[in-house]
Amino acid sequence: MSLQSTPGLVKPGPDLNLSANLDFSRRFAEMEALIQRMPGVPAPIKKSTANSFADSPFVDAIALMEMPKKFNFPNMKQYEGTTDPDDHIAQYKQRMFTAAIPRDLREACMCKAFGSSLSGPALQWYTNLPNNSIDSFAQLTDTFVEQFASSRKLEKLSDDLYTITQRTGENLRAYVGRFNREKVQIPHCNQATAIYAFRKGLRFDSDLYKELTKYPCRTMEDVLAKAWAQIKWEEDEANFVGKANGSYYGSRRNELVDRKSNDRRSEPYPTGDRRGIQSRHENSRERNTYGRGIPRSSRPKVEAPEYLLSIEPVDLVSVMREMGKSVKWPRKMNALPEHRDSKLRCEFHGDHGHRTEDCIALKFEVAELLK
Repeated sequence: MSLQSTPGLVKPGPDLNLSANLDFSRRFAEMEALIQRMPGVPAPIKKSTANSFADSPFVDAIALMEMPKKFNFPNMKQYEGTTDPDDHIAQYKQRMFTAAIPRDLREACMCKAFGSSLSGPALQWYTNLPNNSIDSFAQLTDTFVEQFASSRKLEKLSDDLYTITQRTGENLRAYVGRFNREKVQIPHCNQATAIYAFRKGLRFDSDLYKELTKYPCRTMEDVLAKAWAQIKWEEDEANFVGKANGSYYGSRRNELVDRKSNDRRSEPYPTGDRRGIQSRHENSRERNTYGRGIPRSSRPKVEAPEYLLSIEPVDLVSVMREMGKSVKWPRKMNALPEHRDSKLRCEFHGDHGHRTEDCIALKFEVAELLK
């Protein structure tokens, strides 16, 4: 019995097979989509087709073009998709222009080699481009920039220079450096805006601000010329003051040593009178044991002796270290380490808890040395 002689049965034909394949593909795709939406279930591994080795996003005119035999891909940092795509394209073009490629093969080579400059998500995007979808390098770069547009840097404007101001304690050299680094990042920067923003960013009481206000400049080159002249003057002045302070510190150190050599504390006490020794020891014990067991809020305020020295407390401690045994160094701090401020350090105690300039023991010792 044949299929044709059986009522209700139709012999399968090409159209019926095609329809069955399409229906199977549709059902399989729906099943894959359901599996991917199930939590905890890994996505099925996609199988490669037999001719996947020939997949290319480029049209045949580019894909079938042979690369020059002596072509070597230039060494450059690969793009992952997190930085500005325009910067990567500019760098890629510059590197490819240095390669020895015939003019008629240049566009095809730049298209086919572009994937070698990518990695990570960017390379994954490149390999997933549809076959025969790119017919020029311009189309490739436009598609690339559109894909990674979220990583593009915002274009800076000339008005952004108004946000740059000279910080407290910042020298002129540092300010000029920061201003120039921002200025070079602005394409087609307006010169008048840059000149005005530079002057407004200076400290109001600075000599350069007064100079630029009284004698305005028409070009940024003139502004920088005046700025560098002022920088040279400030740095020369700072070097001179530093040398002067160095000689002053040396003279102060010698003065302290000389005074210490004549200090009554280093002289032998008279054997007939013990009152000086007793008084000295009592004062010492009072300073060393002061405040033990007494709440800080209940302790009377200690009036530390005042002295006038044109030297920083930290530098003063360094001078005292060179005086050797002439200096009486303090005992360890009484308070427990966890009860002291770890952000404040005293060079005289060599520990944290208060600042060197606030150290009462240091003030007492310096007062003794200067007597």
